[in-house]
Amino acid sequence: MAGWFFFSAVLSSYNKYIFGKDHLHFPCPLLLTSIHFGIQWLFSYCITTMFPKTFGTERLTHQMTWNEWLSISLPCGWITSGDIGLSNLSLVSISITFYTMIKASTPIFVVLWAYIFGIEKITWNLLGVICIITVGEFLTVLGEVDFQFIGFMLCLTASILSGARWTLVQLKLQTMNPPLQTTIITMRLLSPSMFFSMIIISFCIEQPISTLRDYTASAGTNTTTELFILGITGGCIAICMILCEFYLILKSSAIILMIGGICKELITIFIGIYFFHDSINIINQIGFCIVFIGIIFYKVMFHLGHDKDEESKDTIKNIVGSNDDDMRQLISSQDDTEEIRFEHIELVEDRKKSTTNKRHRIGSRSSSEGYDDDPSDDEIV
Repeated sequence: MAGWFFFSAVLSSYNKYIFGKDHLHFPCPLLLTSIHFGIQWLFSYCITTMFPKTFGTERLTHQMTWNEWLSISLPCGWITSGDIGLSNLSLVSISITFYTMIKASTPIFVVLWAYIFGIEKITWNLLGVICIITVGEFLTVLGEVDFQFIGFMLCLTASILSGARWTLVQLKLQTMNPPLQTTIITMRLLSPSMFFSMIIISFCIEQPISTLRDYTASAGTNTTTELFILGITGGCIAICMILCEFYLILKSSAIILMIGGICKELITIFIGIYFFHDSINIINQIGFCIVFIGIIFYKVMFHLGHDKDEESKDTIKNIVGSNDDDMRQLISSQDDTEEIRFEHIELVEDRKKSTTNKRHRIGSRSSSEGYDDDPSDDEIV
């Protein structure tokens, strides 16, 4: 948990320092982000190749077809790169505190995308939580001292893509049979698409060759060495944070992760205020508190709903398992009853036929011997 807090805070501070216009202001944030993705790809490839059984490499290298790989890696990788790339671009102009508050709106878009993809049903409780977070976000934006519209729109778009990212990744990975075993193999699956899509966008928008040439001339530094050092550093920090998250997922409960996520965002805001001197006013603080109340409600509702679903599944399994013999006995007894009923019907029919034949024989004998057809004779027979 401490490692997750530490590396998450370091990564956010690192990105803000590298990309922020009031700090280092590196001119090609998308190019540097693509290098981070490339390092993650290299790391995941090496670690899954060295320990194939531990990380389930066979599912990706031998059991996955090209069509399956393309249908998962391309859409999930593109949306992930869009989310992270726009987030880093927004840090150029907005404060890390404002950035964290806007990104806190991601649960709203997770619910909306889950509804669009048919994964989640919109309930009144979810609508209430969405309204709480929306009101908090409105107050946060209203109270921002140094409001930058472009940075705000970039961060908001990143939040929308983040909701689509988590929903689509969940939808795609859950349909895989057999599923992927670890986060590292998932990183290896998505990172190639993330790397290539981001570097293509970087060359289209930032034009890094000419931009870095001008940056070198003005700064008087070796841009290639600086780019290599910055890329390696940021990529390693991101990998360490992902590994800590992976360890927490394996060892901790959902409640611990929920509390940890909220504490992580609080730490990020604390760093923005005390180390980057971000300014907040009373409206910011009220909006910030409302947003986090909504996030707590959302995560508690999600956790309780997940536990209720699991309990329902276990209850159904227990009922079916305990009553399996009783159900078979009931079906067997019903079958036996049907057999007895049909045998009874056949016996009655046989008796009716026997009685009818006897009546015909008596009637024939009576007419031949001159007997009267007296109903009392039928009773005797």
